[in-house]
Amino acid sequence: MAEQSPEKRGANPESSEPAKGHHWKERLLVRRYRFPASRELENDLAARIDYGGTGYFFPLGTSDTDLAAAKAEEIYQLAARRGWHTVFQQFSRELIVAFEWCMNPVLWTYTTIHTLVGKQANEPDAHRLNPNRQRVLVVELDAGIRRALCWSIDQQPGFGSIPCDSTESFAQALSVDKPRMVILNRNLAGRIGFKSTGTIAPIQPGVPALSYSVHMDGDQMFASTPGGAGGYLLKRVKPDRLLEPILNAPSRSELMSDDLLLRVKYYFQELLQLHSAHDTSAVAKLTRREREVLALLSKGCVDKEIAHAMGIGVWTVHGHIKRIFEQLKVRTRTEAVIRYLEK
Repeated sequence: MAEQSPEKRGANPESSEPAKGHHWKERLLVRRYRFPASRELENDLAARIDYGGTGYFFPLGTSDTDLAAAKAEEIYQLAARRGWHTVFQQFSRELIVAFEWCMNPVLWTYTTIHTLVGKQANEPDAHRLNPNRQRVLVVELDAGIRRALCWSIDQQPGFGSIPCDSTESFAQALSVDKPRMVILNRNLAGRIGFKSTGTIAPIQPGVPALSYSVHMDGDQMFASTPGGAGGYLLKRVKPDRLLEPILNAPSRSELMSDDLLLRVKYYFQELLQLHSAHDTSAVAKLTRREREVLALLSKGCVDKEIAHAMGIGVWTVHGHIKRIFEQLKVRTRTEAVIRYLEK
């Protein structure tokens, strides 16, 4: 089953009475994208759990609907009693991580991760890192996200991760571990003196840094892309290919920011050359009304706003979106809009 659209996932269990098992059974789904480190099975279920105006997708680790519903209820009740912070320490959640290689044009890669908690929570030991690997310092306060990113980087040929769990320890990590590259949560950039969020740039001479943003789902990620750019290209990559745009870089003794940015641009240009004919023909086959719907989707309009703007019913909008998905061979609104912007 594909990601549910916002209007279908909107039912919120938050009420004066506790959510029950049957409530969650109606909301269980199988997610399309998986995170290899979590060892999730093909038919394992997930659920979006909302509380206090915020919601996340949680992998539930089982294909049994009764067990999955019970775990979803457990997560919800913990959020209600102790808050999200406690939930994040005990339960893995699904997130989108977007790597911001360039601001104008916007060139992002993004992937789906599951935070690593509990028995999955082993972090790499920097002192045991293979000296032939390029060291990548991962600056992230959230332990589950940091572990997931470290695992992903350790799968890259020629790279190895070094975890950094606070901004206070960043300067020491730079001095002691001598990383060849830094990746950092964009929310921490100002606190460690990185002024070039949104593009790969040096954080100190000879050490390029790349910021990333973390999102609850693909729709939130797309809404966060900066406005006013000359073009947009967002490419999904597998978690074990996070650094795909620069994977040839380890052959060099130093990772120079200008060279890496040029490599990134070549990477995206090649993608456009490979897919542009296919993408253009698919979008061109849409009807005029379907293209109008897609254009409004790209501006962030919801179904009711599209219906009002086009003078049609909401169910007619739903029908147009369904045909757009079929024509473009996508499963979510975010993917449809990305295909539209890539045309």
